Amino acid sequence: MSFFTDGPRERPLFPVREQELFGYEGRPWTGPPADHIVPALLPWATPLGRSERTIVALRAVEVWPEAMTLRIAVYSRDRMDGAPLVAHRRIPDYNSLLVGVLFPDGGRASSETVSVPSAGEPHEPVLRVEDAGGSEFHYEHAVFVWPLPSAGPLKVIVQWLDREIPETHTKLDGGRLRAAALDAGELWPGLPKRPGNGVAMRQIAAEANEAPAGPGLPQRLPRRATGE
Repeated sequence: MSFFTDGPRERPLFPVREQELFGYEGRPWTGPPADHIVPALLPWATPLGRSERTIVALRAVEVWPEAMTLRIAVYSRDRMDGAPLVAHRRIPDYNSLLVGVLFPDGGRASSETVSVPSAGEPHEPVLRVEDAGGSEFHYEHAVFVWPLPSAGPLKVIVQWLDREIPETHTKLDGGRLRAAALDAGELWPGLPKRPGNGVAMRQIAAEANEAPAGPGLPQRLPRRATGE
């Protein structure tokens, strides 16, 4: 008699408690609130730096109520080794691909340092490299930046010495970024808040109250969410 082919056996059923999405925890510096908000999209496709064999480009900007995600793409004529291409390191590699932002008021952040989400609001801007993917000849990074800049030029800075790309500055319109934040849409208004300190976004909760579901498109967030 075979151990594995002795006919079907009944499997015990274990109850699985429902997973419930709690309300937005309101810490915009920890990362993009993608579970709760549809960002406004600015299709600002522009080169950020280039050499004979490599182009680093901004493909688009996703604008959240108080932050943004830069969609940065890398294109190469020859094979690129290693992934991700942009990475936070305890000891910066200044020959690798570096990304930074310089705010109109002089605030700055870059991929040179390790960026760890904090419970309290940071005193300095945050830049954190999120998900990435691609091929040997094309790669794309999501670079999260908090907060939104004030009106004026926000500079996006790239450097990749291994690929002959010097430090290159590109200006984005901070006023347009702040205006676009008004069009970010909240998906689930009225969700109950998570009990406790609110750090986790999801929690197993069979007893959670059902949130009212509004028909139609996501609602526009209130103007106060942008700080204006």
